[in-house]
Amino acid sequence: MNTSPEGTDSESERARPGHWREVARQWRHIGPPLRPAAEDVELCAKAVREWSDGRAAPRVLLLGVTPELFHMPWPEGTDFIAADHTPAMIESVWPGPKDAVLYTEWLDLALPRGSRDIVLCDGGLHLLPYRKEQQRLVDILRGIIAEGGLCVFRLFLPGERRESPDAVIDDLFAGKVPNLNVLKFRLWMALAGSASEGVSLATVWRAVHDAAGGIEALADRTGWPVEHTLAINTYRDSKARYYFATLDEVKELFCGGRGGFEVHRLLVPSYELGEQCPTIVLRRSSKA
Repeated sequence: MNTSPEGTDSESERARPGHWREVARQWRHIGPPLRPAAEDVELCAKAVREWSDGRAAPRVLLLGVTPELFHMPWPEGTDFIAADHTPAMIESVWPGPKDAVLYTEWLDLALPRGSRDIVLCDGGLHLLPYRKEQQRLVDILRGIIAEGGLCVFRLFLPGERRESPDAVIDDLFAGKVPNLNVLKFRLWMALAGSASEGVSLATVWRAVHDAAGGIEALADRTGWPVEHTLAINTYRDSKARYYFATLDEVKELFCGGRGGFEVHRLLVPSYELGEQCPTIVLRRSSKA
């Protein structure tokens, strides 16, 4: 089943297509915390197992095409579909059948009311501008998810104390940043403004480039593989911005006012930066 996103014109939709083509090309070089670690997958699987106990096989919607979540041990008979707006991600990253992907923007989802029991998303909320588009997604999910169903999101949150970009760079050249994935994450948070301001990915690229004296020089100075280091070039000249809401802001989106959800559980992984990458499990309220 495929639907076309033609005709949409939100800020996030205009900015992202070229960026995500590059992400698809560099997918093998992306790792935790930007992709889910085994511990994240297990936390998600545990939430699904608990929900599924005594119920029929779930009807699942995955926002994005995260392979790790597709490959979870799903109950026999699970109805699994994904939604993604980038053909390159679907072609290069999605491990399932192509007819199980809806080619659409998340904000254009047109699924029947109450037609999904579980919605999963790995680190995707920040891709939409806060607050308008993030709230719009919550509104859409409130209609799609059946009463008592789950919305399971791994979040990327600002730290309790914002570190400076200089502090991140100092740690980088002191050998305290293990890989490019951690560097990206820390610079996102260090360079981001408020949730509504977000951070430009081109700004992140410029910070790394200028500090290292060139992206190629970064590999020499860190000892990281060149092909791993060059993956930061997906950010060069990118028009994309990421928008990081706090945990309280996320809870307000889903549970305050017209949100329609209740926080069922917050699961925090034990790895470095894990406290900023929790999985929030939200239950669709009967009051919605």
